Amino acid sequence: MGFLAESIHPSLEAFFKEQGYKTATAVQKKVIPEMLGRKSMIVVAETGSGKTLAYALPIVDKIKKREDKGEKNDTRCSPVALVISPTRELATQIHQVFKDISHHAKFRVRSLTGGTTITKVKTTASETYEVLVATPTRIRSALARNELNFNQLQMVIFDEADNLLEMGFKKDLDYVIEHFDMNHTQVGFFTATMPPLVEEYIIDKFPSVTFEKAYFGSSHATQTRIDTFNVKVTPAEKNMVVKMFLEKEAKGRGIVFTNQKNQADELFKYLTEKMPKLKVRLIHGDLDAKERESAIKSFRDGKAQVLVATDIAARGIDVKDLAWVVNYGLPRTAIYYLHRCGRVARGGRHGIVYNLVASHDSKMISEINESIRTQKHLNLTVIPENRLKDKEAPAKKKVAQAIEQKIPASFRGKGRGTRAQPGTNAGARNKGINKKTSRKNFRKK
Repeated sequence: MGFLAESIHPSLEAFFKEQGYKTATAVQKKVIPEMLGRKSMIVVAETGSGKTLAYALPIVDKIKKREDKGEKNDTRCSPVALVISPTRELATQIHQVFKDISHHAKFRVRSLTGGTTITKVKTTASETYEVLVATPTRIRSALARNELNFNQLQMVIFDEADNLLEMGFKKDLDYVIEHFDMNHTQVGFFTATMPPLVEEYIIDKFPSVTFEKAYFGSSHATQTRIDTFNVKVTPAEKNMVVKMFLEKEAKGRGIVFTNQKNQADELFKYLTEKMPKLKVRLIHGDLDAKERESAIKSFRDGKAQVLVATDIAARGIDVKDLAWVVNYGLPRTAIYYLHRCGRVARGGRHGIVYNLVASHDSKMISEINESIRTQKHLNLTVIPENRLKDKEAPAKKKVAQAIEQKIPASFRGKGRGTRAQPGTNAGARNKGINKKTSRKNFRKK
């Protein structure tokens, strides 16, 4: 088989052919052989590097080889493999990957997430299946009601492992982990970032497990295939600047990220009123599950040009032809900056990120500028609110001076950006944009 040198179950050959997969990614070449060898793993790699298939293929390989030995799973509500996801949206995407594989390899996959109907929950509780993709709260609830058991469980995957803890799932995870039989369960943690506290949690909860670690160097760094533009604005100008960008400069499809749900609502309303012909969708946590799923599906299927979103869409959502991201507001946590940017430049493609930079963003933009200039890893700690708003902070003065010294550039990248440092990839360029100049550059020529 051309996809990987290691022997993978022959039932997967048709899947590779259908999807056009001819060779594995670097992550897959490293991780799949280890998982086929029953190694438990911590895998940290940038978005778009192929992490989902890196664990999905070993799971399917195990299921099919069990069947070849006559070991069929006939125990109700007892999966062979469990994939834990922090969000319904990511779980839906993972579930679809397994469904695509199952068309050829013939196994059963189910999902259990927020928004799941009572009928579907009851069906999942009464059926037999090999793979379950679920969110932590739903898993805990199903275990407590005896609608799920881990008697047959042999593999468990934590996808976006750091975000599982960030989103307050610690108690749910503690409960779920207590039900694992670690003598028979292979464990995998897959994520794009791994703060030390998360790794400590993993080691604490799995003291008897020896983890193989696969850390791919750029996982905490800004991607080198992304051009970055900083646009100086006041908060009152942001809606207008987004509209100008979409009218004059936007090429292809993209996401506008806001920090707050009310900002997303207001921007969505503004764009639909001012640009009625624009195909735009909205997603944030206050929308019900069907609305969120519909917005993501519509955008992923190419029926919309723009998605206005909060950070609910920053992790794990894969839209292959995404060309740009606009940060309407810079997130307070560097992790989310990385993952917002990670929606573009996936699978080796090029992408562009535009940051609307207000005066209170000085600390974050300073870290971003430094990371782009030196290609070093970002500090993944939360930036305190008082430091963000401190108008006398030295970091703000330093960034302001740096921006003023640059030749302004438009969204198309005209003008000159900062020169890449020796030994770095010049593909990651940081370009400052003065707001007055940006307005001028938006005018038609």
